[in-house]
Amino acid sequence: MPENKMQRSLAPLELEERAKEIFPIEMTPEEFAGRDGEGWAPFPFGDYHYRDEQLDIWIQQFGNILATPGAVELYQMKYLTPQERNRLAALKAMIEDDF
Repeated sequence: MPENKMQRSLAPLELEERAKEIFPIEMTPEEFAGRDGEGWAPFPFGDYHYRDEQLDIWIQQFGNILATPGAVELYQMKYLTPQERNRLAALKAMIEDDF
């Protein structure tokens, strides 16, 4: 994921509209990572910059969280209840058993 906005290509309009539908920018990237951060890697949305400055900043922050080892787990501890974390662990175990 390019660090500098100038190194990132401008997102096609269709991608930007899709990103607006997918990512709840009214929620912090940290909370979203905790609640729904599993399975987003690789994160190609971070390869672009977006016309909507708030969306652009949000996506870059979320991408940085995904790229930081242990960050998603840290935010899961912060934002998920013990029951939600147990359910997530059980789902991950089932998926790993299938592979």
